[in-house]
Amino acid sequence: MAEQERVLVKHSVTGRMLVSSMEGVGYTFDEQGGLTLITLTGVTADQGAAVVELKTELNVFRFEEPADGPVIKHWYYVGDNPVTYDSDSGRLTIAVQSEIEYRPDQYWA
Repeated sequence: MAEQERVLVKHSVTGRMLVSSMEGVGYTFDEQGGLTLITLTGVTADQGAAVVELKTELNVFRFEEPADGPVIKHWYYVGDNPVTYDSDSGRLTIAVQSEIEYRPDQYWA
């Protein structure tokens, strides 16, 4: 089994899934200054509008799922950083300022 990775954008208050890379959405991570820009492509207008509306209440996660090891989770803090959506291209850009990496297998044996 090959390593897999997925990205999720969720509403932090309700846990509602807003965008998932498991639904045909592409993504990139780019360092820019002190921020990381997470760009998601193939985002529908409804999804983009919901994310922008809830931009101060987002949780962004990246899950690394190696074939030969435990899952590695990354949580990205958005805070007051820019969140933009371009409906013409279906491109959602989320700027994050920090990342917490954790491994569930180190907490639950």
